[in-house]
Amino acid sequence: MTTKLKFDGGWSATVTGEPLDLVPRLLGTFLIVSPYADRVEREKFLAVTFGSQDWLWDLPDVFRFAPSGRRLVGAEFRIPEESASAEDSARLPVTPEVRPGGLRADEVKDFRHEMCTVLCRAPGDAVLTCLRDLDVLDEPLEARIGIAPDVALLVQHGTVVGWSLTDPARYLTTAYADPDPDPPSPPPVACSPSA
Repeated sequence: MTTKLKFDGGWSATVTGEPLDLVPRLLGTFLIVSPYADRVEREKFLAVTFGSQDWLWDLPDVFRFAPSGRRLVGAEFRIPEESASAEDSARLPVTPEVRPGGLRADEVKDFRHEMCTVLCRAPGDAVLTCLRDLDVLDEPLEARIGIAPDVALLVQHGTVVGWSLTDPARYLTTAYADPDPDPPSPPPVACSPSA
């Protein structure tokens, strides 16, 4: 069972039994799992936490930890522009099952964690999976650590190699607002007669 996760630059964290109790927000090309409600609160949040963060034109994935206790308190992920082919997406393993767990930084130190480069979409967009690269598909995943509702980190050889969001339509939102808990059903699709 995976208890220690490695991130870029040799940085590491320990898996705890305490996932974030925050509703994910899917905002354009970002998945936000953090407590702030606007840009001003985001800046304050970044100032009182440590971990990885974006700087000017640099867009790594963001993991923020509280200095006291070193627990994960928020994360932001970028959705890659490049989508994997249907054949590659079909190679994505469905195991192991997601194990709920938070993270505790092994040390109070900033680090940088590269964003994923490839988006794999399950049929009907039931799950969005973002991977470091397609080489991840060549070997089985070691673990899926559920850091928040429907958000899991993907682990291979003890290293975080991607993340996934289950039922992404449920978490669509605008600005920094929480998603609508009861989104309207999409209109029925009209079928045209075949030629």
